[in-house]
Amino acid sequence: MPDSDDRQRKVADLVNEVDRLMVEALKEDRLSDVPDDSLGQLFASVLRLYAAKIESGNLIRTFPSGSGVTATDALASCTAILQAADISIFALNHWQSMTTIGKHLPDEDENEGEDEEPGA
Repeated sequence: MPDSDDRQRKVADLVNEVDRLMVEALKEDRLSDVPDDSLGQLFASVLRLYAAKIESGNLIRTFPSGSGVTATDALASCTAILQAADISIFALNHWQSMTTIGKHLPDEDENEGEDEEPGA
């Protein structure tokens, strides 16, 4: 059974390889190189893992700055997720009003108090 460090390294290597292949497919306009079922399976796995992490209190950034994700990318993906899960905008709004998830950026906790005067 692999230890945690070994698993983290394997995951990082695999993610880097998948990212390289996806970026290549996008740059070369070869979207059909990525089978829809495979993309859906990957997307679902990432979504479940991300949800588990944020529900456990680990408010990580959805994607790193400089990732190239545009507002259109985010909106199109969010719309597709809501449709696939049969969630209305009303239901999403209701859920968001009852949770603290997404109320602040993960970096805000790290930056708290930086603007305060020493001894204030």
